[in-house]
Amino acid sequence: MCSAKPENTIKRGVRRAVITLAAWAALGLAGASNAAAQAQTQPAGNTTTTLISGGLGESGNITLMTNKSATVTTRVPYKSVSVANPDVADVNPVGPTQVLITAKHAGSTQLVLWDDAGRSQSVEVIVNVDLRALQDQLKQLFPKAAIQADAANGAIVLRGHVPDVQSGLRAVQVATPYGSSVLNFLEVSGGQQVMLKVRFAEVSRSLTQNLGFNAFATDGRFTAGINNAPGATPVGGLAAGQAGTTIPNVPVFGSARMGQASFEFFVDALRQNNLLRVLAEPNLTAISGSPAQFLAGGEIPIPVPQTNGGGGSAITVEYKQFGVRLAFTPTVLGNGHIRLEVAPEVSDLDFTNSVSFNGFVIPAITTRNLHTTVELNDGQTLALAGLLNNRVTANKTVTPLLGDIPVLGALFRSVRYVRDETELVVMVTPEVVSPVNPGQVPRLPGELWRYPNEAQLFGFQDLGGPAPDMAGAPAVNPPQFRGRYGFSAVQSSDGR
Repeated sequence: MCSAKPENTIKRGVRRAVITLAAWAALGLAGASNAAAQAQTQPAGNTTTTLISGGLGESGNITLMTNKSATVTTRVPYKSVSVANPDVADVNPVGPTQVLITAKHAGSTQLVLWDDAGRSQSVEVIVNVDLRALQDQLKQLFPKAAIQADAANGAIVLRGHVPDVQSGLRAVQVATPYGSSVLNFLEVSGGQQVMLKVRFAEVSRSLTQNLGFNAFATDGRFTAGINNAPGATPVGGLAAGQAGTTIPNVPVFGSARMGQASFEFFVDALRQNNLLRVLAEPNLTAISGSPAQFLAGGEIPIPVPQTNGGGGSAITVEYKQFGVRLAFTPTVLGNGHIRLEVAPEVSDLDFTNSVSFNGFVIPAITTRNLHTTVELNDGQTLALAGLLNNRVTANKTVTPLLGDIPVLGALFRSVRYVRDETELVVMVTPEVVSPVNPGQVPRLPGELWRYPNEAQLFGFQDLGGPAPDMAGAPAVNPPQFRGRYGFSAVQSSDGR
């Protein structure tokens, strides 16, 4: 019994040893299989590794300001380097393990490096605008303005208020080198509505003098005549009994018949004086920087012949505008200066130079216009254009020898004398204005009107007129616009 115990103990020890060796063998086989699997999944030629050892930010990118530089260091000597967008950043090798990156314009690009083993690494390069330098420059150049500069996808955004339009335009010019583009969201402070008063005055005088003599005589066998008057000759019409052959611009004519002899004469003796006076004063209000147009007149239909496809013709109508026109664009520059791009025009119909076409009488259009850009102060008046035209035209037609005879030679001469004088001036006056409250607007012309009844109209020839203000006007008539031009205040009897 005692000898069996040691034997059992030996058997249990051997069994434990065998189990332990089997466990270690299994662990060894598992480690070998894992290593083989890792060896199969890992490519033989690995090309992506960490080459850059210095110069990256916390996020693993390279962040620079425009016109700034930074150095990137590699762990091993690199073979080549490339940048995706050279307009954003530029690279320059400075050593076997160092690359200099220079920021050029705002934006983002990629930097790629390769080593001799073919491994590579790419990093993001972000170039931002140096807003601090731009902001300091804007504050130094425009101390009276409140300008805030921001960046948006490579562009510069300007926000805030400027005292005048000129300061806003200069701020955009300052910010242009800092970004690819500039978004101008600046607002101009203060009242920037401009009212333009234009005075268009013209006086034109003309004198026309004509003297001509036409005569005709015949006895049925012999015919003689004189034709010195301007225009078509009416001679021979009355003697033949054709009164319709006379021309309307001949003021004096006559005829006589004695038996077979007939005689008629026409005298073109005319003195004509013409006077034209034009005075137009259009007023127009527009905000600074915005164009405005004004037209007081109408449109005249002009027939235009058109050829259709069948070889026939058709008449179409085109409309031409005439009247008083004003177009201008004001720009408030600050310190009371106003820049004006102005184009006034005054045109009217001229039936004396009309054209007849297929039964239509088409008048000519006399036009006076100009287009210019000027600069002046608030409330000042400037003459934009002026014209003084004095023209003389004289025509004389003389029959040789007979026209040189004293006294009787006037029958063989035709004289036409025309003298034209024109005086024209165009003046402008800009004013910076602001609106008023409805209760401060005075009575408009014709707002209160008295209409006559039948007894007043037919019995007393009363056509009506302005009606008295029964409600009573205010003691003080406030100005409609701020400035030297507009409705001026009217003092009451008590001096208020």
